[in-house]
Amino acid sequence: MWQLLILVVVIALVYLMARSKSKPTKKIDVPEIVIVKCQSCDLNLPISEAFKNDDGWFCSENRECQNL
Repeated sequence: MWQLLILVVVIALVYLMARSKSKPTKKIDVPEIVIVKCQSCDLNLPISEAFKNDDGWFCSENRECQNL
């Protein structure tokens, strides 16, 4: 009787191991966001919201910090 129980447990383990390996892993595509630092106030902001100047990146066009 105990041999039958061991056989059922082994079959169940093999089934569970095969089932777990067959599941595909899902990857989420996250867009890469480039972050720059404002030279005036040291604020980190996305490059899409920043303004480029000869001196570096700023959070406003006229170099006056809009976040103070």
